[in-house]
Amino acid sequence: MINLYSDTQTKPTAEMRKFMAAAEVGDEQQKLDPSVNLLCETSAKLLGKQAALFLPSGVMCNLISILSQCHMGDELIAADNSHVIMMEAGGLALGQVSSQTIDEPSGIFTVADIEHCVAKRGRGAHSTIPKMLVIENTHNFGGGVAWTMEQLNPVTQYAKSQNMKLHMDGARLLNASAATGISPAQYAKEFDSVWFDLSKGLGCPVGAVLTGSQEFIDQAWVWKTRLGGAMRQAGIIASAGLYALEHHVDNLKQDHINAKNLGIALNDIDNISVNLDNLHTNIIIIDVAQTGQNSLEICKKLKAQNVSMVALSDTEIRAVTHLDVSADECAQAAEIFANVI
Repeated sequence: MINLYSDTQTKPTAEMRKFMAAAEVGDEQQKLDPSVNLLCETSAKLLGKQAALFLPSGVMCNLISILSQCHMGDELIAADNSHVIMMEAGGLALGQVSSQTIDEPSGIFTVADIEHCVAKRGRGAHSTIPKMLVIENTHNFGGGVAWTMEQLNPVTQYAKSQNMKLHMDGARLLNASAATGISPAQYAKEFDSVWFDLSKGLGCPVGAVLTGSQEFIDQAWVWKTRLGGAMRQAGIIASAGLYALEHHVDNLKQDHINAKNLGIALNDIDNISVNLDNLHTNIIIIDVAQTGQNSLEICKKLKAQNVSMVALSDTEIRAVTHLDVSADECAQAAEIFANVI
């Protein structure tokens, strides 16, 4: 099977498994696991933050960041198609936090978009207070688009002027850095909370790392315990993150090359459209509207030919490149896609 369904399905390499098996471990809840501690220290340094917290998932990173920095009745602002709005089972409700969204398909919005949200709320006793701005980088459902600093700086400056907390859903932050040359620390500088995923392009079996100030991470630890995220000998899985940061980061650039070539090949198929200008990283959004076929049916036909992709809507399919898919397999997938259409 040529698995282009998601980079979350990447399997740990044999070398990573050996490294995990040999990991030094301890009680993570007591902060005595040396592998977890080293991963947190390494990650905090990578993002230029004071401290970091190892968590089971990116969804928990988002939720803990919101619960630690927002209060009942506060509001966060995010892109309408952001992961925190669409794909996290309404977790905001746990903190009784509301949301207001920006309708920008790419996920890259402007100061004017945020100003519009703020102006709608007003400042009276009956108004919701916009407390947090969420940036997703790269933006998954925008096609893996990466923010530039020219786009990001005005947005963060305005949010700060409105006393809003800044949170970055950096599930694929290292993909953004690989695509733009902007370091993770430069991206993270103005943000109160930032995390990156280990179980996507980096190829780990589980986990994510949340970073911020020491005060923020101390509060995040409380929520980690409340939500059942504290672990025991977690060094076995944390060590996979250490291995990936040492050995897999450079591979992200090849994933991007493979995605670009796959996108070009798919775009050459009659009645198929891929927005190549927005194909920055490892996510390809394929518009099949002109084929007259339903995307879910196309995906079923592809799977029967040993190619796995996911239908995002009736007219859109997503493909994602990663460690487990070679350049040759991407070329094969494009040929099979053309035959299926």
